[in-house]
Amino acid sequence: MQSKLLIAFTFLALLACSDDSSNPTYPFERTVLDVSIAKRCKDGSFAPGANCYLMRWSHPIEKKDLHSYYVWLDTIAVKDSIQKVSQAQIDQAAATIPYSNRNEGDSLDLTDLISQYLERDSLHIAIWAKYSGDDQGVVQHIYVHFGDDVRPSVVSFSDSASANTIWINWIRPTDQRDFYFPDVINGPIAGYNVSIKAEANEDIRGLSVYASLAGGSVNSNLLFFQRFNKDGRGVKLEEVSKSDPKFLRLAILDGKSFNDDDNNWKMEIQGLKPEYSYSITITAYDSSGNSSSEESRSVKTTDNRAPSIANKFWLYLDSGDSLPSLDSNRLILFWPRSLDTLDDKRLVDVQGYSIEQLNGKAWEAIPRVSAVRSGYYNAKYELENDSMKLADNGSYVSDTLRWILPGDTVILRIRAIDSSGHYSKAWIDTIVVSKGALWQYACPQNFAPVKMDSTVFCMEKLQHGSNGKFEKNVLYIEAKNSCEAQGYRLCSENEWNAACHSRGSSYGIIEEKNEDGIFSPDQFLYLNCGVGTGDSLSAVNAAKRNKICASPDGIRDLPGQLQEWVIGKGDSALLKGSSYAIFEGASRVELAQCRNRFTPTRIRPKYTTDSVYLYRTGSRIDTLLIRDSLRTVYAVLSLKDFKDTLLFYSLKSSSGELLGEDYVNQAEYRRRGDTLWLKALWQGLQYEFKEPPKQVLILGDTTVNASDFFLDPTVGFRCCANTN
Repeated sequence: MQSKLLIAFTFLALLACSDDSSNPTYPFERTVLDVSIAKRCKDGSFAPGANCYLMRWSHPIEKKDLHSYYVWLDTIAVKDSIQKVSQAQIDQAAATIPYSNRNEGDSLDLTDLISQYLERDSLHIAIWAKYSGDDQGVVQHIYVHFGDDVRPSVVSFSDSASANTIWINWIRPTDQRDFYFPDVINGPIAGYNVSIKAEANEDIRGLSVYASLAGGSVNSNLLFFQRFNKDGRGVKLEEVSKSDPKFLRLAILDGKSFNDDDNNWKMEIQGLKPEYSYSITITAYDSSGNSSSEESRSVKTTDNRAPSIANKFWLYLDSGDSLPSLDSNRLILFWPRSLDTLDDKRLVDVQGYSIEQLNGKAWEAIPRVSAVRSGYYNAKYELENDSMKLADNGSYVSDTLRWILPGDTVILRIRAIDSSGHYSKAWIDTIVVSKGALWQYACPQNFAPVKMDSTVFCMEKLQHGSNGKFEKNVLYIEAKNSCEAQGYRLCSENEWNAACHSRGSSYGIIEEKNEDGIFSPDQFLYLNCGVGTGDSLSAVNAAKRNKICASPDGIRDLPGQLQEWVIGKGDSALLKGSSYAIFEGASRVELAQCRNRFTPTRIRPKYTTDSVYLYRTGSRIDTLLIRDSLRTVYAVLSLKDFKDTLLFYSLKSSSGELLGEDYVNQAEYRRRGDTLWLKALWQGLQYEFKEPPKQVLILGDTTVNASDFFLDPTVGFRCCANTN
């Protein structure tokens, strides 16, 4: 079938090139192909904001009698609907490019030709291939884009309120400035139009509004009763009406681009009435005057009576160390119910509670399997015989915190919330959690005790590192040395498996089921453990790790983030766990199984230094490594008959420690770039060429253990130690 198709194609090609006038030439065969605009300057450089443009195209299918290309700018001579041209239009062409006979196509530098059109947003360009004779192709049309006509992203904001104040928070939006650089989205944001509307009959023109960026006051950049508006290809401020008492309109100047440091905007609106609703609308403008889509929502202030707040917790205590105990990594809290004053005579239960945990310097919501629904805190409890029991008129309410680890220090902030959304004052408490069944075992700082058969050892809670950064791209021997230098040891495979399977865990994590009784390891490993995400930044930064990816013993990130060196049988180097790397065709669940073990290897050719004897029997040829006296030798192949030899190297670590020996095929060595290839292959290791080269006969492929000199950015380690 392939040969028939090839013959048919060749025959058609011959027809197209034939001089026989009976064979027609179709217009599409004489039409310019693949017309495109690239942002390139004459020296080949390119950058966002530059006014250098290059038009490129491929030659038509039919090249016989092709004479030149004609190019028109703007739509005056050749409109975008025209496919054929007249002589009068040819005379008005902006440029003529002779056919160059270059196989890859041709190009035209537009930089000087379009200088007078740069104030536009775009320019229409037409190109046409001219042939001798009557048969011609059709005109091709394309647009070159100059201005920024791409909107900035939507301002997504959050809100909170008190009795007379509303707080609005948003992240500075991103902006694409250049049509030809879609990935560059950090154009400057000129500012924001803000509209505040009272939904009741209320005069709000005298409100106090404050805005700040990343904590710094920029109130001087608030312009009341002014709005941003597009002015040609820029943006300007203009006065707006202030006659409607229900509206307050203002502009906030920004002028900066999205960056890594100060993108957090906060606006505070003071002087509002309790339990009134206000419509807030925010629109962003970029430096070219393009506006984002409006983001609008209704925000209601609270009443002016704060609810009461609890001032203590009641917790179950562990019988060993008398500290608050865990129930399968759950901390059960009880606290006195809070009440809200509706008027002088009525007290009612608050609508709910906000419970947050201090994570470093910031308060964050307690992680939960599902969102806390309305009525979650309606159940009431009463203390009875050192235990909490459900009681219709009980004076306590309860919550269960999940993914709490043995020995944790938990700092909680609790606030009551009434039906209007009014928060009480915050009550903050610190809870030191029991170590549980292993409470009597002491471990070094940042280690946790783990049970293995009848013994207990200590393992680092997080992968080894310092100053918030994890050590990665390390050799097996370097991982061992790093642990031993601190008086510890690199964890063994048995210790790894014990930590990973603690209390029946399959992946080294607390397997919390959702409200439907389902645990989805695939999603959990991806969202919380960094398995197969491709996110290398989170993998090496302790602050970006998710603390709920932890084992019941408090050992974190066993399934993912970084693979880890462990000691195998006979001091062999093994890798355990998975990483952020994406493996095609492999599921996250399979990669994160604790029983998985990886031994880095490389494919290398087998070799021998023996002579080979060649025998011929009729048309059959045999080879043997030893001479057969009963057969006639046709030829003896010696080492000089084989051109492929192996080059042997000694590999050393960066500190000069001998790691082992590796070898490469000389033909592959030459083909892949000589020593440059070796540098890339061995990633900074020291390699010494052994003299003289060993001449060998290649027989096939084998695997060579490469773990002793294996480096990879996805690989780290952690240390283990004995209990005190």
